[in-house]
Amino acid sequence: MEWFDVLPDQVDGWSTAEKDQLYTRDDIFDYMNGAGEMYLAYDFEKLFFREYTRPAAPPFIAEIYEMNSSEDAYGVFTNDTDGKAVNVGQGAIYAQGLLRFWKGSVFVRLMAERETDETRTTIMNLGRKIAAAIADEGRTPVLLSYLPPEGLLKENTHYFHTRVTLNFLYFLADTNLLNLNSETEAILARYRRADGKVRLLLVSYPTAVLAKAAYEQFGRVYLSDRQESEDPMRIEKVENDEFVGARWSDRYLILVFEAKDQKSCEWLSDAVEKRIKGAQE
Repeated sequence: MEWFDVLPDQVDGWSTAEKDQLYTRDDIFDYMNGAGEMYLAYDFEKLFFREYTRPAAPPFIAEIYEMNSSEDAYGVFTNDTDGKAVNVGQGAIYAQGLLRFWKGSVFVRLMAERETDETRTTIMNLGRKIAAAIADEGRTPVLLSYLPPEGLLKENTHYFHTRVTLNFLYFLADTNLLNLNSETEAILARYRRADGKVRLLLVSYPTAVLAKAAYEQFGRVYLSDRQESEDPMRIEKVENDEFVGARWSDRYLILVFEAKDQKSCEWLSDAVEKRIKGAQE
């Protein structure tokens, strides 16, 4: 899509300040330095950038990211979910002058230098105009359907592929402990239980062999047993009196962290595996 033509040159008294910029995978770091790694991890294709200014008012920018798939547009959106949910696109969050939303295979950020009533109204209106210009509705990742709904905190649910993103969301290890790469899919989610919250990490691998290898490596490095085990389910008590559960199920690795007891690990991993097998029948 030609965003140069879609976005208005003027909106509510703000007008374009500088020449629009277009970045690709080859030069994304010219725009955002190290932060470009996150977008590349979601198969980013190109970024359209425009700045709007108005005398005696804070400027704001529009960033429109085109991803290779709607699942990855959704995934980028889930990286940062702090703020208030608003009705723009297929999912949107607004906080302190920053609107983030996704629709189809597009992720959008509209950000004011300083929030005012006017910038908030203008950004919301422009966001809805951009969303309306995106004809296709995007698909969410199939992996989401394997999450049990009971106790799920949807605002703390993140979709990704690589270790770069996992470490940003939840640091697990200095090495690529789970063998994550562009061909793996993962969901990091939080669940509310009666005695607190637990984290779920669900990873899908291209083959069962790769999933088992990651399960065994996790057991050797993260858990106490350094030997390979044919048992597809392990639960151990770790530091801070918390429990960690690990389960290998065909192409999937199911990990539970920060559980207060063994039952929470068993319940969540059992529920996820049941939904996976139910979808395969």
